[in-house]
Amino acid sequence: MMIMSEQPGQIALLGGAVDRVTQSLLDLSLWDPARQPVLLLNLPADEQDRVLQAVRRDPSRYLYPVFCVLQSPLSPMLADGLMPQLDERVPDMLERLALLTPREHPDDMEKLAWYSWPRAWFRLLPRWQAGCRQGYSYPLLDCLLGADAGASLPQLVSERLLQHEQLVDRVRLCNSCNSAHLNFVDVCPECSHIAIQAKPAVHCFTCGHVDDQDAFMQQGVMRCPKCVTTLRHIGVDYDRPLEKYRCLSCHARFMEAAVLARCHECGQAHKPDDLVVAPIYEYRIGKLARHIAREGIQQLHIPLTWGTPMAMDHFPWLLQWNNSLLQRHGGHHTLLAIRIEHLAELRAELGLLKTQQRLAALLARLQALFRDTDVVCQYADDQLLLLLPHTSVEDWQVLQGRILALNSVEGLDALTLNVKVQSLPTALGEDAGVWLSHWLDGSLPNA
Repeated sequence: MMIMSEQPGQIALLGGAVDRVTQSLLDLSLWDPARQPVLLLNLPADEQDRVLQAVRRDPSRYLYPVFCVLQSPLSPMLADGLMPQLDERVPDMLERLALLTPREHPDDMEKLAWYSWPRAWFRLLPRWQAGCRQGYSYPLLDCLLGADAGASLPQLVSERLLQHEQLVDRVRLCNSCNSAHLNFVDVCPECSHIAIQAKPAVHCFTCGHVDDQDAFMQQGVMRCPKCVTTLRHIGVDYDRPLEKYRCLSCHARFMEAAVLARCHECGQAHKPDDLVVAPIYEYRIGKLARHIAREGIQQLHIPLTWGTPMAMDHFPWLLQWNNSLLQRHGGHHTLLAIRIEHLAELRAELGLLKTQQRLAALLARLQALFRDTDVVCQYADDQLLLLLPHTSVEDWQVLQGRILALNSVEGLDALTLNVKVQSLPTALGEDAGVWLSHWLDGSLPNA
């Protein structure tokens, strides 16, 4: 593979000179990604962050690789790495970018998918910002989707465009306005006033009088102000109560202060247990984002023209329903799994474009083997699930043989297929999704 240092015209440089061949720019507006698809920044930190934000907000440039000579506060979130990583990352990234077919007015899901899929190392990183209402923001989302992008993060996760990667922090938010700008204050547990003071007290054993230690001190001697007994020995004449705090408002004494969280945004006060606990994660690309980027569609469907494509979320329900129907009324269906072995290694060996071409040829061959009434679902990047209604043992044995025969077809021999079959009805248990997972990994009893 040709490295970037052998293609100097591909790298535009904004900032001071570097020790490699580049095309220098005087201003960001002069960068033409069609001629130089890679931008290298060598700027002061503040200026570099402004340029990174401008690039990621630009509808015509946000997808292109941007690398930095030195790290700045926003470079881990918005750049594609530092200069030593450029030669390693750019070739594969440009190859993937060439496979995209972006449309003119993409929605939020498409923009995120098109950005994340070409970057095999992609991680969506949070950043603490004192001016942010919820404490943390995701600078890349803000650039791609707008200033309020953080509010759409739960939906992006539920839609499987993003997946949790690593827990970074937990923040507590006001349960009235969801602000992280809270002040935790000690207050009196009786009246909730903040005017409390640590005051050592004394308890006279003779008369039982309790008061501040200052009230017992007379001319350097500790003497009870009520019974005038001289208190010489602690534990004999007096002791100190456990209540060491005193409220200056209601004069109550207490051992420990209560804690209230007061919101600087809305002014409401809450007990700490009543606050909203928000986990802060790093995210990686989800299954749906990969499909949107590669197939140009938002549904979690495989790119097939036969049968009835179905999202993985619905397949276990359909399997359970059909199995129950067969148990009640009789008949036979077949559950079939087709796995493409060592697909990741094949991509590394042939490259993404050639692997995609092989997969397209395989799908064209498989199309001839199935019916319009067969339900098909992509369970994983390298695995298909099919529900074949009204098929006998003889039917699926013939079909299994024809699928395995594709392993010896010229041009497809690099794609090794593994077929797994289960006759229906069978004992699925209460959760067909769990049964399906155990069946596929071979952990079912007598599987």
